[in-house]
Formats: sequence, structure tokens, C-alpha cells
Amino acid sequence: MKYALTSRILHWVMALLIIFLLGLGIYMGDFLDKDSPNRLEVYNLHKSLGVVVLILVFLRIINRLLTRTPALPFAISALEKKLAKFGHFALYFLMFTTPFSGYLMSSFAGYPVKLFSIELPNLFEANYQIAEFFAETHELSAFSLLGLIGIHILAVIRHRFFDKPGNDVLNRMI
Repeated sequence: MKYALTSRILHWVMALLIIFLLGLGIYMGDFLDKDSPNRLEVYNLHKSLGVVVLILVFLRIINRLLTRTPALPFAISALEKKLAKFGHFALYFLMFTTPFSGYLMSSFAGYPVKLFSIELPNLFEANYQIAEFFAETHELSAFSLLGLIGIHILAVIRHRFFDKPGNDVLNRMI
């Protein structure tokens, strides 16, 4: 049994967006010069796509509540099933925490967050100590998400190429 089409579309769209955003965030932090003429555009793109991911996370949670999730293959061990459940919970948590902490970081730093040309409300007074806390939260959650995505991909590869043919979980998502 496959995931519902809506689940598969949300999964792959979010996967591409999140991987792009993680790469863009690394570029912004390590390679984008502070005097770069396109710095503001790069930051605004990162923020806009982060807001899109945050919206999609909520849609994905609603979709998950409304659609049936296929059971894992019978031959997968109970421990692996528990690890998969925990991993998926952690992915959802980090898919929410990463963009939300970015929004809070910008808000507390006094910088606007736009969804492309629509400026989102800044709900907080500038407070640079709180902004720094959310900056650290944003970076930690982003790198945690990157690591967890790596583990997720490695688990899929393991089940597809190194397990019994009946354990191929990728077919459920394509």
C-alpha cells in the first residue's frame, strides 16, 4: 500500500524545499559576504521559503490526520518500527521548530519576515538576548534536521538495497 497522493506530494515538495533551505542557510552563514549586493534578497528568499515550509508542515499534519498511513512491512523488527516512529516524530518536530525559531529570531532582532512581498506581523518588541537564543535554536534545529534527514535517507537506502525485497519502504512514497 502507498501513501495517499497528497502525502506523497507534500513529502517530496517539502523534501526539496527543506534541503534547498538547509543549503541556502549554510551558504548564508559561511559564504555570503556581509557586503554582498544581493544579501537582502538571499535572506528574504530564505525567510519566505521558511514560511512556506511552516505552512506546509501544518498542512502535512492535517493531511496525516485525515489520511491513512500504510503499515511498515511485517518483516521490519519491532525496534526498527519504534525507531522509525520516533524518527518521524523528530522530523515533524524539527520541520516546525526550525522555521518557527527563524521567524522568532528575526522578530526579536527587529527584522521583518516576509512571505515574498507580504510582510508578516512582528509580534514582539526587539530584544537581542531573546533573538540570540532563537538564533542558536534555529541553527541547532537546522543542523539536527540535516542530520536526521541523512539518517532517514540512509534507512531508506538500507531497506531498499540491503534488506529483504519486502522491506522496501521507498515504494510507499513514490
